[in-house]
Amino acid sequence: MDLKQLRTFLSVAETGSLSRAAERLNIAQPALGRQIRMLEEELSVPLFTRHGRGMLPTPSGELLADRATAILRMVEDTRAAISADANAVKGTVSLGVPPTVGEVIAGHLAERFLTDYPEVTLRIVPAFSGYLLDMIQRGEADLAVMYDTGAVRNVRAEPLIEETLYLVGPPGAATDEPVEFRSLTGKPLILPGPRHGLRKLLEAAAREHDIALRVIVEADALQTLKDLVARGLGYTVLPLAAVHAQLEAGDLAAIAIRAPTVARKMVLVRSLARPETNAVRIFADTLKAETAAMVRQGIWEGSLLFDSATAK
Repeated sequence: MDLKQLRTFLSVAETGSLSRAAERLNIAQPALGRQIRMLEEELSVPLFTRHGRGMLPTPSGELLADRATAILRMVEDTRAAISADANAVKGTVSLGVPPTVGEVIAGHLAERFLTDYPEVTLRIVPAFSGYLLDMIQRGEADLAVMYDTGAVRNVRAEPLIEETLYLVGPPGAATDEPVEFRSLTGKPLILPGPRHGLRKLLEAAAREHDIALRVIVEADALQTLKDLVARGLGYTVLPLAAVHAQLEAGDLAAIAIRAPTVARKMVLVRSLARPETNAVRIFADTLKAETAAMVRQGIWEGSLLFDSATAK
């Protein structure tokens, strides 16, 4: 198995067709078919299921596609790191973020970084923390911002921020008085689904205080949560940064939660399976600096868990 075979295999897996892959690679279809059969013979497993509409990867094919993608990305990153000047900031940086965090920081971060380093390509992937951790461990992403779930093997994690969560309602719900967490039991709530880290945090707090949350709508997309709340259908729980623009426009209201305060810790996780290029190192520093700036400006309410004086 060599890199050329892996690229050929991925083209077939991505297009789902020998003819389309042959056209993309500019090689004859029979030759492409022979390469796939040779790869299957070498691995002693079928990699595709053939059907009238094309080719679908088998479970073994899906595994090879995941590994091949990571291998080829690592090769490209290594080539770029070796061939680039020692101080060059080029290449691709991939960042994984939970959906709510992505909408908070992605725009600010991309604008700040690309202004200074226009030769870098950013890839920002929103996903749940479990999937993000899998991406990091398999070398499919350079960095990820995740909820702190304790010690994790094969990654390097550093504390980022502990953000405070608020009860978010329609404009008419505005009040200067905080609400107790127990009062959430009587409110119609619009929350992410059970696999979402925010939902797990709230459900754990509810069990601790022996109350049940009344969830009337489940929606994982941040914009959907905000739209439904703005329509007066119920309440949600989010960090202030996620609704900063809507609060300033008067479209939503945020109410502090007390007894207890609800907060979640975020960590910055780095892949040990990918070479850390200059671009990745500087991007990580920029992410921390942007987080600190948003806290100072009151956009992201929370406590920094790193020394902001070291953030560039």
